[in-house]
Amino acid sequence: MTSDIVTSLPEHMLSEILKHAASNSIADFINVKLCCKAFERASNYENVSMEKVSLVPWRKCEKGFQKRCKAANNAEALYRKGMINCFSRRKSESGLRYLKKATEKGHVEAIYTYGIILICLGGELRKQGLRVLSSLHLPKPNQGNSRMIASCRPKTEKFLRCMWVHVALTGPKGICCNCDCDIKENPNHSTPSECQAWDASNDVGHCCDYCFWDREANLFCSLLRKYLVN
Repeated sequence: MTSDIVTSLPEHMLSEILKHAASNSIADFINVKLCCKAFERASNYENVSMEKVSLVPWRKCEKGFQKRCKAANNAEALYRKGMINCFSRRKSESGLRYLKKATEKGHVEAIYTYGIILICLGGELRKQGLRVLSSLHLPKPNQGNSRMIASCRPKTEKFLRCMWVHVALTGPKGICCNCDCDIKENPNHSTPSECQAWDASNDVGHCCDYCFWDREANLFCSLLRKYLVN
């Protein structure tokens, strides 16, 4: 692709080419970006894919790329920074700010994690967490499985496996909602049934939103304890 052809293309098309390059590798993205000034001007770290970047990058080029994405408020970069600060670096306040920013940009895993953390913190934050999670627009819990929740779980566990987890959460004890739910109250510690439930479907029968998310929060907490560094 000659420079004359490149400069004749609209900027949104150049941005799409860069996004495609980033989805292949960081090296491809950098090489395309540096090949001419038109690509340099069209580079947009806010919306670029981070799929090929390690969740916890060690290589210099990946670290630099992720840093630029974070500075541009890339939702995935904000989510990753929030996870690291919350659960590895013991910077909870900072981590929650990053997760909130990613949540406001509609990042699904950030919404899931941020909402569950708020539920675990209890009090008024619990109500706020439920409001955050309601933005996922899931089907009613008693209508069966949720593919969105199922997609959040493996990425959460994959991330936790990649980092040193130094912070655990205390799961919610539940409230008296008189909803006659099918879900039985889970003890606030890791058990084989909880670990199995993390990998199982979300078909939990009849339950209200409070009980559904209490169950999910307790499963999330049991996963944190699974990877907690003593």
